[in-house]
Amino acid sequence: MADNYGELKTMQSGKEIDLNTTVPAMIDFFNALRQAKTGNIPGDEKKYNTNQRKLNQVQALNLLISTQETLITLASGQVEHRSRRKYEIDNKNKTEEDEIESFEENIEDLDNIKYDYNKLRYWIVFLGACRQEIIKAEKSKTREDDFLLSEQFDGEEVYRLTTNFWEMLADLEFCFKSIHQILMVNKVIASGVEENEELTYRELEEAFKTRVMEA
Repeated sequence: MADNYGELKTMQSGKEIDLNTTVPAMIDFFNALRQAKTGNIPGDEKKYNTNQRKLNQVQALNLLISTQETLITLASGQVEHRSRRKYEIDNKNKTEEDEIESFEENIEDLDNIKYDYNKLRYWIVFLGACRQEIIKAEKSKTREDDFLLSEQFDGEEVYRLTTNFWEMLADLEFCFKSIHQILMVNKVIASGVEENEELTYRELEEAFKTRVMEA
């Protein structure tokens, strides 16, 4: 310890924040997604039978919801700051006669939301609605809203994933892609590439996944 006394160290503060906050949350999401798709729990060497894997897949929906809520919580402060700055710039030269738009946008229609912070608000509401759908399915007696059905086949109980499960999984994946893009645009996470490179969103996404795997 004495040998290091007075040593000056430099660090990339943005990278440190990235690696210690949002990256672990991203990894949690990828693990939950793997569980939702395969039924196997990352890091668990237990061998699951077919029914158990399907039950694990359904349970992963809640994990996908909670990990994305965590990402939004971690990102919302920085995204709100940058969105408000953009809002101020957009309205800087407007006079009293001009119509000054409100920063608090209507978040019911994603396509018409201008500021990224309000887009995060939209996705928080969406994720809450997904959780309520799961709770509703657990409480109701009808089979129409279920994500997992139990059927008898040759005298054995067999679990079957429903269309509801696959539709919600697809919706949650789309939600993540949107949140991921907002986080990169607002520099909450690093894309791992030079800012002046003109890359497609898919290329940025692959660059980030590679960075996570190497972390």
